[in-house]
Amino acid sequence: MDHFDECSVLLPSATLEDFPSHAAEPDARGLLAAWSVLWHPLLIAGSQQLPSWYRADAPPTPDGPRLVIVPRLSQSILPSDFQRKCETNPDCKWVEGESRQQLAEAIGLSSQEALDQTSPLEFEGRSLAVEDFYAIGFLSLQIQIMTRRLRYTSNLDELHLQTKVLEAAEAFIARDAAKTAESLHDVFDALAEERDHYFTSDPHLIDLTLLTPSVLGKAIEGGWLEQFADEACLADEDRGKQGTPRNVLIDGNVAKAIQDAGQDPGYQKFLDLLQQPAIGWAGGGAAERDSSQPSAPAASCLDAMTMAAARADLEQGLQLASDAIKQRPTVMGRLQGVTPADLVPTLAELGYQGVIPIDFVAGVGFGDESKVIASGSGAEIEALTAKPIDAASESAFLTLGARLGEAIDSGEVATGLFVHWPQSVCDSFSDFVRAATWCVALGKFWTLPDYFTDGEKPYHHGSLATLSSGSPTVVAQSIQGSSANQSLHAAAAGFAKRVQTETQRTGRSVLSIAVPTLLDDADESLELADVACQAMKATPVEPSAATSALLFNPHAAARRDQLELGKGGPAKESYIYAASASKEHAGRCDVTVDVPAYGMSIVNATASLPRDGLLTKLKGGKPGIVRGKALQNRFLVASIDPDTGGISGVFSAARGNRLSMQLAVGGGKSKESGGGTMVASQVKVLRSTQVVGEIQSKGTLRDDDHQDVAEFELVYRLRRGSRLLEIEGSFTPLKKGAEVAAAQLWNDYVAMRVAVAGEAAVFRPLVRDKVHTSNQRKLVAPLGVLIDEAEKQTLICSGGLPMHRKVGERFLDTILGFPVADQDGASASVDFRVGLAFDAPAPIAVSRGFIAGSESIPVQLDSAKNQQAWLMHVSAPDVLVVDADVQRRRDGKLAARLLLVRSRSTTSKVNLQFAAHAMAAFVADQAGIDRDLAELPEDVTCEDGVVSLTLGAHQCTDLVVVFDV
Repeated sequence: MDHFDECSVLLPSATLEDFPSHAAEPDARGLLAAWSVLWHPLLIAGSQQLPSWYRADAPPTPDGPRLVIVPRLSQSILPSDFQRKCETNPDCKWVEGESRQQLAEAIGLSSQEALDQTSPLEFEGRSLAVEDFYAIGFLSLQIQIMTRRLRYTSNLDELHLQTKVLEAAEAFIARDAAKTAESLHDVFDALAEERDHYFTSDPHLIDLTLLTPSVLGKAIEGGWLEQFADEACLADEDRGKQGTPRNVLIDGNVAKAIQDAGQDPGYQKFLDLLQQPAIGWAGGGAAERDSSQPSAPAASCLDAMTMAAARADLEQGLQLASDAIKQRPTVMGRLQGVTPADLVPTLAELGYQGVIPIDFVAGVGFGDESKVIASGSGAEIEALTAKPIDAASESAFLTLGARLGEAIDSGEVATGLFVHWPQSVCDSFSDFVRAATWCVALGKFWTLPDYFTDGEKPYHHGSLATLSSGSPTVVAQSIQGSSANQSLHAAAAGFAKRVQTETQRTGRSVLSIAVPTLLDDADESLELADVACQAMKATPVEPSAATSALLFNPHAAARRDQLELGKGGPAKESYIYAASASKEHAGRCDVTVDVPAYGMSIVNATASLPRDGLLTKLKGGKPGIVRGKALQNRFLVASIDPDTGGISGVFSAARGNRLSMQLAVGGGKSKESGGGTMVASQVKVLRSTQVVGEIQSKGTLRDDDHQDVAEFELVYRLRRGSRLLEIEGSFTPLKKGAEVAAAQLWNDYVAMRVAVAGEAAVFRPLVRDKVHTSNQRKLVAPLGVLIDEAEKQTLICSGGLPMHRKVGERFLDTILGFPVADQDGASASVDFRVGLAFDAPAPIAVSRGFIAGSESIPVQLDSAKNQQAWLMHVSAPDVLVVDADVQRRRDGKLAARLLLVRSRSTTSKVNLQFAAHAMAAFVADQAGIDRDLAELPEDVTCEDGVVSLTLGAHQCTDLVVVFDV
């Protein structure tokens, strides 16, 4: 190798303060390699001085033995004749290269002689190598940039530093391990002292390896475990070695793969490593669902679930991780999907000490500070919200030290979160880790559990995202393919099934509180209608023979339902909204009945059949719901456009035209134009009675190029006394089947497009049984969207369809399907059912009721008396019991476990009353329903059978109520 008096690099900056912060990956790699390769011990020992740097636009005269490295970033600003001057000097070596390996080969550092001179030395459990000198170069650069960027005065004794680096290099070449180690300690101590002059706290460093099932399998086969075990170590204070613990992210899919691997030796070795104190891990996400049975998005998309389902998802993920790893995770983390703020209490209940709420796939979920206290619904948990640093990207390390210094300077818990795949890191990260074994100048590495338990505590509160910006992508990825329409509606059906199951369970529990014998007598397989009959000692009969009806409402809002009685009408009661002789079934009575929330109404035909008066008959009878081409009742008028078959306007009282509606195709445009047109071939009246009106429209849907895209059929239905306009329909794509990519699904679709009159409307998605605010244009909300305008609200009930898109400022598209027929041979027709509710007082309850409905049962009763009663009363209209279970405690007392959800972002005091006398109530803990009642917390009170508590914004509470029965 040639001898050089000076080794220098030409930088594309005037000062180190101007050192590039951002650069393309090849440029960043070449720049950092050019700096660090000059710290090779052979070059330092040969030149007897530290490497130097110069401005590329003002380089020194290249005379004498000189090594000049020119990064690609610097080449464009060099003086035009500088390279020629270097080449005319036979002792000057001009070197270019895009990596450290290329530069080392060009300099001659990769020759066998050089390798023999610098082979690693072992000393007191540490391997001393060339990489330690590269680490000095990297650390020196970062400390200098940090000092200058933050406007501090350097206190570094450069002469002392040079002396110690020279001693280390010469000792290393002389193969004196002890002297090399001693000198290296002095070098790193000097650099650490320089940083300590202006920062006394050490940044926290987290090395997090990301995994997927396939990546883990390949890594095990490729020998990663051995490397991983060698790199992960704890601090050895006696030998002056700092620890470099490692962490892995084990989401649900990886945990499932580990579980499925059984006793495979490779996976068993991985599990053994996870028991080591130098290796931490985070997990707790649920595994993906079977994509061959698309009853829900394949990935665990919490925004596409009910609140009860989201909680169950977290519980299942925790159990899966615990079973697979043989230890309980203390830090929650997922590869894909953020952790919403309203689930923070659930994480705290499950025993997590910290959470990483970051979606590593979508690159969202991080915050302005690195570590914060995440609070939600009265609970708190520490959250690692540092922006992930790609440990495989050199560009991320250009000014890493300055960024960590700025974080310390701002008063936050400075944290570097380095993420990468197995065996995939850049040279600078390796230098960074190597430096961290000698000193904590740039920080200290932690395991995730220790980071949250022993690391510096945050004192700033941070707000986690409530809705994930990555959810639209997750949902689209689970639907894409050759059967996109089928997958979309299977997902909607899966969500609807979940709501129906929760409703059935809640209704059964409410009935069991009122009639405790149902716990023993009622068959678990019975439908809710049968359980209600058993509770009221009623016998179900055929509708044609019914003179009585039992209506049971398991929802949080009162409902207005329709039924038919024979042999007369009901006596007048306050909850009988209207009764009229049936126009479709002679001798029978159509009755519209109000049913209280979590209650029931019993209606009997004890009065004569209502009949029209003489004057009404002379006028042709009372008008039906359909008036011309409009549907009309007391609350609204919906006008159907005879040319398009859409809704030209909905009018309600003095509030004017509320909205219009049409089917749209090929949406996703930022402007309100586009969406195609509907061309009706037929608009006709199907039914028009005093109870219900139906108008059907058929036609063709055309795109903006006037090409036929699909044939449609819509049925609009409005019932007496209802604020809900129901829309059932189908469309048949005319385009042959094809693969539909995820990226297309949000831009090429068939949707119900609702247009409101004003541009000030706020579109609030209903997610996890709560009304949220979002500025996103793509919304995942299976329950629907609330359009909030001044003094009026319109609810889009999507019946489980999760995809909505805001178009312009006035349009909302609810995606019904895609204009391409599925390829799997299924029916080309795409059926759907959606609803528009106007000024609904409890939007979540109305939307859940649109899916699950209530029970209307023709029965035979011993008593012919009309009755109405609530079985459970919740005082706050925006608080829902979305799931419930009733069991006996070990002491024999009846206990109900209720999942309460505050659907609005305000705090509310709530009183609950029941058909049975409540004697105690408390928030559920690990003891479940069997908690000792002697000393209960005061956050829930129970006096005179009334349970009282306060629910915060969007709070979800698992409440246990014990009854004296």
